[in-house]
Amino acid sequence: MIRRVTGTAAGMALLIGLAACGGDGSGEAAETATLTYWMFQDRTPQAGEVVEKLRTDFEKANNVTVKIVKIPKDDYNTKLGSAVAGGTVPDVGILDQPLVSRYALDGTIKEMPAGTVDEKAYYAGALNTNRVNDKLYGLPVDHTAVALFYNKKLVPTPPRTWDELKQITAKIHQDDPQTAGMVVPKGDGYGGWIWPGVLAGAGGSLVDEKAKKILFDQQPGVDALQLWVDLLPSSPRKITDSDKAFENGLAAMMISGPWDVANIKDQFPDLEFGTAPLPYKTEPAGNIGGENAVVFTKGKNADLAWKWLKHLTGAENNTQLAQALGGFPTNIAAAEKDAATFGPEQAAFLEQLKVAQARPALPQWIQVNDEIIAPAIESALSGKVTAQQALSDAAAKTRALLGWTG
Repeated sequence: MIRRVTGTAAGMALLIGLAACGGDGSGEAAETATLTYWMFQDRTPQAGEVVEKLRTDFEKANNVTVKIVKIPKDDYNTKLGSAVAGGTVPDVGILDQPLVSRYALDGTIKEMPAGTVDEKAYYAGALNTNRVNDKLYGLPVDHTAVALFYNKKLVPTPPRTWDELKQITAKIHQDDPQTAGMVVPKGDGYGGWIWPGVLAGAGGSLVDEKAKKILFDQQPGVDALQLWVDLLPSSPRKITDSDKAFENGLAAMMISGPWDVANIKDQFPDLEFGTAPLPYKTEPAGNIGGENAVVFTKGKNADLAWKWLKHLTGAENNTQLAQALGGFPTNIAAAEKDAATFGPEQAAFLEQLKVAQARPALPQWIQVNDEIIAPAIESALSGKVTAQQALSDAAAKTRALLGWTG
């Protein structure tokens, strides 16, 4: 049986229908846009509170819904790879810096539209971690670097140059043969990540991507590796290989990141230490790490996604978010505005980030770092070959892997 609506009932039904449509008579219900954002799982409950406020502020300002999916960092890349393969990517998400080039070159992520942001608003090194073939494919959410930690009792004034570093380490070990001048990094993936910042301090670069030429075996690279070799006599591994040599007062200096500031204060409260920018040969420089955020090609809300990333990396919000993620702001105005929120031990890292240099935008770079450069560093440090030979061999292997001739 068909039930007809007549008279007053019909009028009420019409009014209800118009109200559901927003009263514009279009006959279509207005829908709130939904943005899906993938990120690493919160480090702390306080970090989660920061992310939640950023989300709600954005939703209110834009009348949208932001669905945030938090994934353990160790599982993130695997889950993201599965989503890419299955065509179920989020609209926007965190991406490890070395993966940007791979996803950009295979079309998984979108190039950032010109004029989306003022590029000068960001630290160059951080922004360039998103640059592939001179095009930007994302924005840096937070970044980090390493700096020189020094025992204030053994090193009243930290060294600024390589020559000062060598002089101080030699004197410390000469005065007390049971104390190493410095914990010299090893030839592993971590040491391979640190070393380019030292190389840049000699005015060098790892590669010339446009010319497809390897550069790390040239003189600045040789000098950078030779520096570490020259430090070993005053920084013997039989001392520095002991557990937490710097923290236990067995080594006067070490190179590490901001994560160790809190660790030392918590576990070694009696250690009087400071941090300083990395010593350099010709110019201040450093390495870089951190998190980028990108917009996925198969996502549904690209315009909204870029707006969300501007919200996360703008001057008002970037410091709070970066600190929640365990890093430093990538937005210059944010860093300068909120400088007082960083402790005195963090100042050196902020200085490092002003001169940090991005890793090469090559999909194979993690492999080059871990499987070629790191072993080359170790072969020189162990005395098996000279610094020049180690880097020449590594350069040849890198050319073969990349298919380059230069």
